[in-house]
This record gives sequence, C-alpha cells and structure tokens, in this order.
Amino acid sequence: MMKIFDTYTAICKYAVCLGVAVVPMLTSCSDDDEKVPSREIVQIDIYQAEGASLHTTSQYKLTYDGRGRLSTIRTDQNSQEGNFTHGTSNISYRWEGNDPEDGLFVNRFEAELRGGKVQVGSANYSSGTTSRTFNYAYYYNNRGYITDATFGGEQSFSYQWGKQTLVIQGRPSGYDAEYAYNTSVQNNYSIDLNLLPLFVDPRPDIMLAMNVYGQLAGVLGSKYPTMLEDVDYSYRYQFDGEGRLVQIIQQPASLVPDKQNTYWFLITYAEE
Repeated sequence: MMKIFDTYTAICKYAVCLGVAVVPMLTSCSDDDEKVPSREIVQIDIYQAEGASLHTTSQYKLTYDGRGRLSTIRTDQNSQEGNFTHGTSNISYRWEGNDPEDGLFVNRFEAELRGGKVQVGSANYSSGTTSRTFNYAYYYNNRGYITDATFGGEQSFSYQWGKQTLVIQGRPSGYDAEYAYNTSVQNNYSIDLNLLPLFVDPRPDIMLAMNVYGQLAGVLGSKYPTMLEDVDYSYRYQFDGEGRLVQIIQQPASLVPDKQNTYWFLITYAEE
C-alpha cells in the first residue's frame, strides 16, 4: 500500500489526466498519542466532473444513537431522510422524500432480528396514489454473509461468495453485479463503505432493490472486511494522517479516461 503522500500524489496525477481539479483534503495530528481517532462517519460528499472542475451531486449526513447504531440519514437529493428505530429483536426504518416526478414518497420497513441480522420482514412503498406491501426474507452462510434474499415472490437475489470475490445475480435480471476485494485496504468504519458505488449507480431503484439503507444500518449480515478492487470500475483510495479513508475515486475500468462517469467520495468523521 502506498503512503498517504504517495497516494495523494497519484490521485493528483490521475485528476490532472482527467483535466479536473482535486478537492484538497486537510489532515491533522492529535497531541494526545493515546487518543483513538474516530471511525464514525457523519458526512459523505459525492462529486462528479463538470468541465474542468468538480460539482457536488449529493451530500449525505448521518447520526447515531448512544450505542453507535445508525439513527438517521439525510440527503439534499430530493429532500430525502431516513429514520431508524432499533429494538431488542427488531428494527424499523422509514425513508421519505419528494420525487420530481412522483411527488412525496414514503418507504417503510419492519424486520425481525436474530443474532443481530434481519431474517424476515415486511415493506411498504407508497408514492402518490400508489401503494404496495410485500414480505421479504434474508439467508446467510456460516460466516454471516448474505447468500439469498427474496422479496414477495417478485424479485430475488443470489450472493455467490468466492475467495475475495462476490457475484450477485438478480431475478428478474437487471441487478447483476460482480465485485472483487482489495486485501490491503481495510473496511472497518461505522458503515460499509463498499456500498458507496450504489449511491451513484444509474440503474432505477437500485438503492431500494439492494436494500442499501438496511445494509448501512449493519443488520443485513457481515460486511466484507476490506475494500473493493478493480472489476468494472477502478478505485483509488486516499488516507489521512491517522490511516483513515478520506477520499475514494471511482472510475470506469477503461484505458480511455471517462471523467463524466468518474466520482469522488469525500468522507467526514465525527469530531474526537
């Protein structure tokens, strides 16, 4: 793994090749050597290239309860907000916003927890005059990773885990994906940072189909301990002086730079 300065230099050179500006990241050092730096993520800013500069596509703000569990997610994108309620053996969350085409929408999820993981639950999607409710179920292997998920008989997903790889097959098709994992970049933060590419995935309703918010809450099985490696996209990682990820660059895996489909994810941590 490159040191932070080498990594930052590589990112700068990469951005210059794309003809865009690099968003500067400031690092700081604590006078208290024994103080453990926070890994609680409170904000994610997503940038995309526009001409010779970057512009913000969306911003997500996160809060947690007294036990470090995800409590709320707010985004400026369509004024969306998610609220999580954690029980002893259940979890519920409500996601609502204002869609430019469909108007106000509300998605509600209720689920039973067994061993801290969602097993079965129900969901309701409502938008305008349309409303539908269905049941869903998740299945896991002995390592705690999702192996199958079913949604009301209409849709299902199969998760095939290999050595540092994951293949997802959706039925009906359209949500298939293939991932590989980098063995040296750790994914040990308050949320699963491997979910960030889904935030900019152009496929319709991908966030709902993959239940990304449930995954962010950490109740859909184990998260992979290391970060994504190059498959359909290449990833570049930048760290602060504490060794924490502060910037991720996602670029299509192509020999020809594609700045319009390149995204920068900037990560902010809770104050220590």
